Amino acid sequence: MRIVRHPDKKRLHCPVVALGTFDGVHRGHQMILKAAVKSARQIGAHSAAITFDPHPQELIAPERGLKLLTTLAEREELFCRFGIESVVVVGFTPKMKSMAYAEFVERYLVKRLGVRHVFVGYDYAFGRDRSGRVNELKALGRKAGFGVTVIAPVLAGSQPIKSGRIRELVSQGKFNSAVKLLGHPYRITGTVIRGAGRGTKLGFPTANLKVAKDKLIPAEGVYFGYVDGKKCLVNIGSRPTFGAGSLLVEVHILHFDRSLRGKSIAVDLFSRLRDEKQFSDVNDLIAQIKKDVVRAQGM
Repeated sequence: MRIVRHPDKKRLHCPVVALGTFDGVHRGHQMILKAAVKSARQIGAHSAAITFDPHPQELIAPERGLKLLTTLAEREELFCRFGIESVVVVGFTPKMKSMAYAEFVERYLVKRLGVRHVFVGYDYAFGRDRSGRVNELKALGRKAGFGVTVIAPVLAGSQPIKSGRIRELVSQGKFNSAVKLLGHPYRITGTVIRGAGRGTKLGFPTANLKVAKDKLIPAEGVYFGYVDGKKCLVNIGSRPTFGAGSLLVEVHILHFDRSLRGKSIAVDLFSRLRDEKQFSDVNDLIAQIKKDVVRAQGM
């Protein structure tokens, strides 16, 4: 997989592209990506995903304080997992925000990439004030000589799967439902920093993660996951047993006692086990952690 920023035609020639921001790379996004990959293979073309960084909403509606399901690096890895060969990262700047949709198509899709075919979701919108929709994209494609395929929504119940819906579930503690809509574990990537050392004193050493400021941290609670193929428990919270503190992401890797301080690790969360609790006695906390470990070992 190549990461290409603002490529010219010589560096990435006539690809079939999946176009969108794709935050979360959820099951609906995956249909777009897989369709692009399949089409590219059928005609012997290169497959690429075009994404934007920062997320357009960070400039369009900064008051929302948008938190992301996936950082750019996490998105890129997921694109690769679903067969995409190249990732084109377009910087979303104030100039891009005010760009007319026809100019975006001409400048990026036609002149810089020379795309052969574009795959988008049913609700794709682009250009100044999101004035370009799939019908406008199709019309511009006919004029420029590239095809456009619109992928229908993937439904969960009666509702289409959307990144906003998943963000709500993750934030509200309905994590297991969110993972079903994502179609993959929820990844948290961070650098291991020095902690207070309480986990080691309790017999369950933890790696404390410093996470990107725009990453959506799941609701407080205890989660089951994996780090580099090893099972782990992740506590997200303020450690109420020891008095309220700042929000921390603490990772206890089962049967692992080496220091990871200073290293970057990726934690894949599969399920939420329980709420974070306040215990009146430290021994009660230790007993609960032991139960959590036994449960994780059996998963």
